[in-house]
Amino acid sequence: MIEKILQRQNDNGGQFWSRIDGDIHAPHGYSTIDTLNVLGELGATHQDYQIILKAIEFVLTYQTLDGSFKYSKTSSKLPCMTARILSATGRLDFPIDERIEKSYQQLLETQWADGGWRCNTVKLGKSPLTDASNPGTTLYVLDAFRFRDNSLKDTKQLEKGVDFLLQHWEVKEPVGPCTFGIGSRFMKIEYPFLRYNLFYYVYILSFFDTAKNDERFLEAFELLKSKTKDNMLIPENPHRAWNKFEFAKRGQISKIGTKRWLEIKDNIKN
Repeated sequence: MIEKILQRQNDNGGQFWSRIDGDIHAPHGYSTIDTLNVLGELGATHQDYQIILKAIEFVLTYQTLDGSFKYSKTSSKLPCMTARILSATGRLDFPIDERIEKSYQQLLETQWADGGWRCNTVKLGKSPLTDASNPGTTLYVLDAFRFRDNSLKDTKQLEKGVDFLLQHWEVKEPVGPCTFGIGSRFMKIEYPFLRYNLFYYVYILSFFDTAKNDERFLEAFELLKSKTKDNMLIPENPHRAWNKFEFAKRGQISKIGTKRWLEIKDNIKN
């Protein structure tokens, strides 16, 4: 599967799964950023494949002076892109060098008062709930920090993000400028981890001690558990970019997804 994906690096018109205009965020699901994360989920590392190392170095050219990332020459600097890129480098076992650490520091410095992360915009005319952090972006950030040796101070800061996500489990309404909500689509199991959904939510929170015994997390965990079969993970709503791959076929057991499910259980010793 890894070789097949590597062979398709020019499918979007540019190099390393980028578009011909240099966009590394589009098309959604099969962009440079998404593909590198999927390759990491499949077990690829930058040491094993020269093309992956070159792809990471290519993505790092999109880093700005403050450590955040753009996804094209004309795009804004978005925390979700920075977090997704950091999670990709982590999954691919790329070392946390000065460039990577600068991006981690930039995220720590831009956490919002409610504990989460979001773009610095408010869509006027929308619900007051838009003036909040984005749950999806916050989940991406917490994912990225799993690959870093965080200090006690940084861990306490990240725990505020954990609490923000647990609060969203109660609110469930769309919040933040990009209006991430918890509804019927969120509840459908998705794999690989690309979008804000139940499986990704439970998986990431299972790495944080403050979530493991929280009744809101445990409720989400039990719901996810009820959707497994004989301890196997079965995708319900795989992204169309990947649904032809055996790890992401609707209604069929995903071996790699199951590995992540068992990792959740091990994290919380359930």
